[in-house]
Amino acid sequence: MSGSRDEGAGPHLSGLEAPLREALERSLADRLAGSPGAALNLDNAFWGAPAPRDLGEALTRLGPTCLNVVARIFERLRDIDPALGLWRQIRYLRNVWCGGSAGFKVVYAEPAAMRERLDGQLAGTGGRRVARDTVLGGIEHQRGALLGALARSWPALLGGGEPLDADTWREVHEPDQEAVHLCVGKIEPRPPELDDIHLDWRSPVVGVDEATRRCRYGLLISVVHWLQARFGLGKPVFPFQRIDEELAALSERRREAAAWAAFAARWRDARWTLAMRGSEGAREAVGWLRECEAMISAQEEA
Repeated sequence: MSGSRDEGAGPHLSGLEAPLREALERSLADRLAGSPGAALNLDNAFWGAPAPRDLGEALTRLGPTCLNVVARIFERLRDIDPALGLWRQIRYLRNVWCGGSAGFKVVYAEPAAMRERLDGQLAGTGGRRVARDTVLGGIEHQRGALLGALARSWPALLGGGEPLDADTWREVHEPDQEAVHLCVGKIEPRPPELDDIHLDWRSPVVGVDEATRRCRYGLLISVVHWLQARFGLGKPVFPFQRIDEELAALSERRREAAAWAAFAARWRDARWTLAMRGSEGAREAVGWLRECEAMISAQEEA
């Protein structure tokens, strides 16, 4: 690939919101220092490579798609709790993923305090509402395989009990739209897989049962949501990833090489800033993807 050299995320760190940057820096610094509980922090940045030297290198290894996911979750937690009490309960960010859902594993500063703050957002005072899942609504986030979790949870399902392994809360915002889902494990010592915060691309929540203070779900959208989260069916296009994949294939596109080199240089200058701008940056990246796809179509038709 010709054009300007990609210097990674480092030169663009000023674009991160300060509380988000602080959490990322703490996660990396404590892992590098060998602090207790920090061994899995920012794990993607350590896979198959020496330890990153600084936050810029760590985020470069995460890539713009994963960085954008983190920024979008920060935004949604801020919309729920503008005072950032929820965000400050995140001590460490662990591995980041994107697919049928997208998010990161976490270490909470105080799990009990996180539960209390989440329950305190039921009324939505000052921000968006958050409500607990029913036992069935949170079944995917219990330990073990789904059928095993269902079997173990059967008494709670019939008797109105509580989830066995993890309590889960969902953002109550717009049905069938992107929303945040928060999981807080109940087991000590804490298994890493139970504590996470992620985006559901198509939220199944249609409201709150005010009597039980639990989420209400739409039947059809719940099926769609489950198929997407479980199997990735209908998951969204990730524009940062798609554009990078197309540019990685530049060696196969010898026609219009100058135009592709110019696009690649502009994209390298823009992508990290866009990734750090969360939802707005993701929407702008879709425009870049359309431009990229138009160039591909023009070549194929020529």
